[in-house]
Amino acid sequence: MISLGLPRIPQRGRIFSSVFIDTFGWGLFAPLAFLYFSYNTGLSFSAIGSAVSAGTLAALPTALLAGWLVDRFSPKAVLVSSNLVTALGYGLYPFASEWTLIAVATFLVMAGDRLYWASWPVIVVDLASGRKLDATYAAVGTIKNFTVATGALASSGLTVVFGHGAADLVLALNVVTSLVAAVLLAGVRIPATRPGQKPGATEEEEQEENPGRPAPGWRDAFTDHAFTGFCFFFMLLTFAWALPSTILPAYAVEIMELPDWTPALFLGINSVAIMLAQMPVTARVSHVPRQRLIVRAGLIFVVVFTGLYLVTKVPATTAIVVLVPVMLTFTLGEMISLPAANALVASSAPAAIRGRYMSLFQLSWAVSGLFIPLLAGFVLDRGALWVCAAFGGIALLAAIGIQATAYRIAPADRPGPTPRGAKTGAPPPDHPSDEAASLDLGPGQSTRPVSTKDVT
Repeated sequence: MISLGLPRIPQRGRIFSSVFIDTFGWGLFAPLAFLYFSYNTGLSFSAIGSAVSAGTLAALPTALLAGWLVDRFSPKAVLVSSNLVTALGYGLYPFASEWTLIAVATFLVMAGDRLYWASWPVIVVDLASGRKLDATYAAVGTIKNFTVATGALASSGLTVVFGHGAADLVLALNVVTSLVAAVLLAGVRIPATRPGQKPGATEEEEQEENPGRPAPGWRDAFTDHAFTGFCFFFMLLTFAWALPSTILPAYAVEIMELPDWTPALFLGINSVAIMLAQMPVTARVSHVPRQRLIVRAGLIFVVVFTGLYLVTKVPATTAIVVLVPVMLTFTLGEMISLPAANALVASSAPAAIRGRYMSLFQLSWAVSGLFIPLLAGFVLDRGALWVCAAFGGIALLAAIGIQATAYRIAPADRPGPTPRGAKTGAPPPDHPSDEAASLDLGPGQSTRPVSTKDVT
């Protein structure tokens, strides 16, 4: 496989090919997903929307189930299952002619998504370590942005050629890509034992050998107050991610009275910048502690929303020009924080319950997604100052909270009693020069090397 600057992890050909194929299929169908039900049913948009919302909400708890499944079985098994469940959900779309079937199909698709995001970061932890974890997350983000964009362009071309009939073709291709991705992932070889486990020993056998040591579970994750606090404040930080797709379109057209084409322009700038710069930016900041990068992102978002308010004071033509660097600044905050956040959680999670940790972290996006439309609608009705004060204030609160919690997250190989299966030592860095980059030092942390296997 041609390198393309991708991090050198085991079996990267299968890993990155599966991401490319799966995300390309999603990009093909995403622009037509909501319209598909309109084309094939006599339901109103309101009815379709309520069915989709019901299915999405019903799938929310599967994130926690996914974390348990990852820990009980394996991240690979859950990841492959996520593609199969997603393919089944999309396969029901042609038969979803009434409200209930639309909700069921949506539930399966979203449940597959929850399974995916609980298992994908964990499987990367078994393949990458140190700052390669950040680099792998960055590579996945780059691939996803590129393939979603190319898939959407291909979908547009097929729609021009086949009209409404393209929807069925695109849906079929999306199902096929999910199945192909599942086959590729099924062939990935993952170490048979997790760090800290005896070769060939099951969790039950280890528990029998250590009867005085309670088996780790959800209680351990929920009572890790530094971690749960970080997840809460990171959830607040994800409100800022609504800027390109949810806030800016209405803000630019309705409040700033800019041309209708400007939201697409700024969303395109965001996507292209991530495609071109995500991996170089991640490499450039690899010496900075992950906690500090996430806090900086929060402060960057505060600056962005401040700038978003100030551009309302200039003429429309000038505002369009000024909004370009504002959007690029926002994109920088995205690029420095997301790989770092995934890697921080992965390196802090005890191996035996890493799936639970990751599923709790991934809930940050799901929970904020329920409230962002409500908040955005409320403040957009009240003007630019309300929009920027609300989202900028939330970003500032997130930065303060992350500063207070992220540095207290203990590494997975923390001393003292550790959960069954937790890491008890630090592997050597990938090469000597990586040792310093593998350290995330916050106030009061020692300078000894710690294991920092990562995911996205």
